[in-house]
Amino acid sequence: MVKKKIAAATFGCKVNQYETSCILDGFISSDYEVTDFNESANIYIINTCTVTNRTDYKSRNAIRKAIKEKEKNPDVKVVVTGCYSQRNYEEIKKLGNVDLIIDNNQKGKIFKNLQDLEHLEGLHFEEISTAAAFEEISFNSMLDRTRAFIKIQDGCDFYCSFCAVPFARGHSRSRKKENVISQIEKLVKNGYKEFVIGGINLGLYGREKPGKYFLSDLLYDIEKIQGVELIRLSSIEPQLFTDDLMQFLKSSKKICPHLHIPLQVGCDELLKKMNRKYSITEFSEKIEKLHRIIPNLAIGLDVIAGLPGETDELFSETEKFLSELDFTYLHVFSYSKRPGTKAAKMKDQVNGKNIRNRSNRLLRLSEKKTGKYLEKILNRNVALSGVIENRVNGYWTALSDHYLRIYLKNNEDLKGRYLEFKPVKKKFDGIEVVLRNSLPKPSPNFSHIKDSEG
Repeated sequence: MVKKKIAAATFGCKVNQYETSCILDGFISSDYEVTDFNESANIYIINTCTVTNRTDYKSRNAIRKAIKEKEKNPDVKVVVTGCYSQRNYEEIKKLGNVDLIIDNNQKGKIFKNLQDLEHLEGLHFEEISTAAAFEEISFNSMLDRTRAFIKIQDGCDFYCSFCAVPFARGHSRSRKKENVISQIEKLVKNGYKEFVIGGINLGLYGREKPGKYFLSDLLYDIEKIQGVELIRLSSIEPQLFTDDLMQFLKSSKKICPHLHIPLQVGCDELLKKMNRKYSITEFSEKIEKLHRIIPNLAIGLDVIAGLPGETDELFSETEKFLSELDFTYLHVFSYSKRPGTKAAKMKDQVNGKNIRNRSNRLLRLSEKKTGKYLEKILNRNVALSGVIENRVNGYWTALSDHYLRIYLKNNEDLKGRYLEFKPVKKKFDGIEVVLRNSLPKPSPNFSHIKDSEG
């Protein structure tokens, strides 16, 4: 019997990627085969993003592509979800014959709704601002991954002037700790050792609930789980590094010495204008404190080039601030006007050429900072660790706990193993390493992860 095939296109953040994995897991359990989005399939799922104009464009293109497949074969089903569809429901209906548009808080019901499609009255969709509870959505394994992303929070209450995410994701909602722990324990049994804890605004975890169980409390409970080797945090807002979270970071034996923090802009005038809740002095002090409590910490920052009102002088302030700050790399975004946000209505919009020039300058600065950090790791002979992913150019490779790509020459099958390394020298885009200790017994539970050369 020929298996039915399902294909998915995912745009945007790691939360979207996680949610797509959960959606596909339900179909895989029902004997569907996952295929590439460019191949023929029975079902096409497009998980959209609306962070920039570019992601809007990519989302629309993917929807149109799936609709063309449906025109060839009317039995094909097309499902659209995600942040672009959340804000542009009517526009998507005009693109063509879409079977199902699912709102951001009901992605876990896609499989069920497709089975009951003929009984649904029209397209099933709800306004996200009314969502009051975290939608429980989980999976048993991630396709071709050695680390598992665990979504514990959704939504955002901050409403930064430039950002459309709160309008597409709704208010902050937190996952029950029992469900988080249960999913991680299940994934440990399936062979996973590294867990990325994430959300739309991760630091808000638990803060909308009456009890006092916050992110740090959950992390202490995750650390106790037998088999969890590494815990990595996704992006956390600078003002949400609370004292209790700082204490966990200081005492934890499993937390990765790698943090990602949204700065967005490095001058007080624009921080205030964009409704960011800190000053550059407060940000700098937070970075210094994090370096004191976590030795050899890798820090990534989000920065936006070309926010409304960013003059040459204000951009120079950001550039100077960053050049003096101790961080490892930048994620640089070009400002994109988002309909419905305060920034979209502001005067003094920056032209595209200036935005591109400023982005390139920030990227060059980022490369210098990454190079300096890599040299520090080598000069200090910092111990690294990570879960082996696959072979690249004859080397076993992994993303280390310090967020550096490592390369290891070894003839044994190391796929899926958690190992510790000594840095040796620069190699490709990272560091060549040797093993610190003799090899432990192999893990038997990673047969679901495909090997790849190249």
